[in-house]
Amino acid sequence: MSYRIAVDTGGTFTDIALLKEKEGRVKVEKVSSTPQNPALAVMRGIKKIMEKEKIEPSSLTYLLHGTTVATNALLELKGATTSLLTTRGFEDVLEIGRQTRPSLYDSSFQKPPPVVPRDLRFEVSERTLYDGSISQELRFEELEDIIKEIEEKQVESVAICFIHSYRNPRHEELVKEVLARELPHLFVSCSADVLPEFREYERMSTVCINAYVMPAIKRYLEYLEEELRKEGIRSTLYIMQSNGGIITSGVAREQSARTLLSGPAGGVIAGLHLAKNIKNKNIITMDMGGTSLDVSLIYQGDPRYSTESYIGGYPLKLPMIEIHTIGAGGGSIARLDQGGALKVGPESAGAFPGPAGYGKGGTEPTVTDANLILGRINPSFLLGGEMEIHLDKAREAVEEKLARPLNITVEEAAEGILKVVNANMVRGIRVVSVEKGFDPREFSLVAFGGAGPLHAPDLARELGIKEVILPPNPGINSALGMLAADVRRDYVLTRIMQEKVIDGYALEELFDEMKEEALEELRREGFDPDIISFVRSADLRYPRQAYEINVSLSEERLTKDDIKEMVQAYHQLHRQFYGYNREESSIELVNLRLAAVGKMKSLKLEENELQGVDPSRAFLTYRSVYFEGGYVKTPVYQRDKLEAGNEIQGPAVIEQLDSTLIVFPQEKARVDSLLNILITGTGGV
Repeated sequence: MSYRIAVDTGGTFTDIALLKEKEGRVKVEKVSSTPQNPALAVMRGIKKIMEKEKIEPSSLTYLLHGTTVATNALLELKGATTSLLTTRGFEDVLEIGRQTRPSLYDSSFQKPPPVVPRDLRFEVSERTLYDGSISQELRFEELEDIIKEIEEKQVESVAICFIHSYRNPRHEELVKEVLARELPHLFVSCSADVLPEFREYERMSTVCINAYVMPAIKRYLEYLEEELRKEGIRSTLYIMQSNGGIITSGVAREQSARTLLSGPAGGVIAGLHLAKNIKNKNIITMDMGGTSLDVSLIYQGDPRYSTESYIGGYPLKLPMIEIHTIGAGGGSIARLDQGGALKVGPESAGAFPGPAGYGKGGTEPTVTDANLILGRINPSFLLGGEMEIHLDKAREAVEEKLARPLNITVEEAAEGILKVVNANMVRGIRVVSVEKGFDPREFSLVAFGGAGPLHAPDLARELGIKEVILPPNPGINSALGMLAADVRRDYVLTRIMQEKVIDGYALEELFDEMKEEALEELRREGFDPDIISFVRSADLRYPRQAYEINVSLSEERLTKDDIKEMVQAYHQLHRQFYGYNREESSIELVNLRLAAVGKMKSLKLEENELQGVDPSRAFLTYRSVYFEGGYVKTPVYQRDKLEAGNEIQGPAVIEQLDSTLIVFPQEKARVDSLLNILITGTGGV
C-alpha cells in the first residue's frame, strides 16, 4: 500500500494528515511546534504517525508541506542581509512607495522599514523602454565597485529590478551572470523571473521580499530533505503555495515569496473540497489556530484570488488566494490598555511560552486561558490527554492581570476576553464579505483550526449566518486540504491595449506564448503535460485608473463576441465591487494571466449511512460550562463516537483530539453523511 502525507506548520501546533491511498482513509496527528527549528516538529510528527500506523518509509510516495518559514522571516524581519540593484534614479522607489495608507487619519501610523536599507541599494546605468527596446546599454564597469561593496557589507542575497524588465529582461540576466561568476555564494533574484509585470514599486517590493526570505527557505528545505533521507523517505518534497497549488521544493527555493501564505492556503483548499462534496457553493472559511485567524470566501464554488496583497505592511504582487489574516488565535494575549479598556491580540504567546494554562512559563492571560476557565475546554483532554493543562495557572493569570484591576470576577473577565476577540474576528470576516460586496447571510461558515469551532457559533450569530459547518478533523484541516491540492503555476504578460484595438487573434498568440513556457517548466519539474489544464483571464480597467479587475476568459479560441462579453463582465464586476460603473466608457486591457493546473489524485470523502438521531453512544459526562453570565450543566460528547444522523440539542460540548466544539443553548447540531457537524440556529432560524 502507498501513502501520502501532508504537514502544516502552525504557530502553536504542527499538523500531520496521512492518506492510505488504496483504502482512501485518513489518519491525523498533532504535535507541538518548535519555532526555533520547525523541521524538528515536522520530523517528529511524521515519525510518530508512521510508527503508529506501522508504515515503512519506502511506502511514502508523496510528501507535501505547508511552511511558515518565509512568513516568519518577513514578519519578524529576520531575513537575509539583502541588497538591491536597480536602474539609476530609482533607488528610493522602495522607500517612497505609494501615497495610499491603510489608515488615512492615523497620525501615529508608521510604515514598516524597507527590507533593503538605503546603504544596500545600488544604482546601475541602463535603461529599457516600455516597449522592450534598449535606450541605454548596461555599463558593466559600474558593477565592479558595487560587487566590492556587497562583499564588504557581507550581503547574503541580491534582488535585481530594472525598469521595464518585464518587457525585456536582458539587462537583469546579464547582471545575474556577472554576480554568479564573481560572487557564486550569493542568492540572486531577478524581478523578470519572480514578477514579469509592470508597476515598478510593487515589482521591486516583491523581488526584494523574495530575495530577503530565499536563504531561510533554502536552508530550511535542505535541512528537512536531509532529515527525510536519513529516515529512508525518498519521496519528492512538495511545497504548498499561496495560490492554493503545489510546487517542488526546487521551485520554492528560487521563488520563495510564493510560500508566504503556504499554510492558510491549505485551509481554503480544504474548504473548497468540502464545498464541492456537500454541494454548498457559498462558504466563508475561518481558520483559527494558536496565533492568528485566517478568513477567506468561496463564491459559487470558486475561491477568490488576488494579485496584490500586503503581508506585514509589505506589498506582494503575486497570485494568491485572497486570505485576510488578523492576530486573533488561542494564544492571543489579553491586556488592559492605558485607558483601562480590554484589548486582545495581536500579540500572541505562541507555542512557547504559550498560554498560562500550558504551564510552560507563560504568565499572560490568553484566549485559550479564558476558554479553560469557562469550562469550554477540558483541562484533561487537550491533544487527547497527552498535553498537561494547568487550570489554576490560567485562573491566576486572568485574575492578576484583568479581574482584580477591573474589580470583576475571573469568569466575567474570561467572558470579556472572548467577547473582545470575537468582535475582532467579526470585523475580519466583514473584510472578505461585506467590504467586497457579499452578504455573509447568504453563506455558510466553515470553521476549523484548533480554536475555530469554539468561536464559530458566536461569530455566525453576530453576522446572521444560519449554518456553521465543522469538518471531521477541524484542527488538522489545513493539512487535509493540502492532500486535495493540485499543481499550479501562474504566468502573466503585461500588454496595455485600448478596447478598440483588442483583437482575439492577437490575444491567442500571447496566450500560446505563455502556454509553451508553462509546459516546458512543468516538464522540467517532472509533471506529465497530459494532466495540465489552463485557466485564462485578463486584468482590465477604465482609462487612467490605478488598479485593475481580473475577468475570466473562455478556454476556447477568442472571438469578437468573447471580447464583448469580457468587457460587459468587467462593467458588472466594477459595479459589484465599487457600487458604480461607466458602461459608456471604453476599457483598457493591462495584463493577460494564465494558470497552468495539473490535477493530482483526488481526495475522496467516504459517505456514511445515516443512523438514528440519538447521540447517547457518544455521551461522556456532564460539565459546568459558562454561558452568558452563568454556569450551565452541559453534556459532553466524544466526537469519534458520533454517527451520521445523530442530533444534539444545545448546550453541549463535543471533544476530539484536535479541537473542541461548542453548541450554544437554542442551537442544534446534526452529523451529516460525511461526518461533518452542522450547527443551526445561529442566524435566528
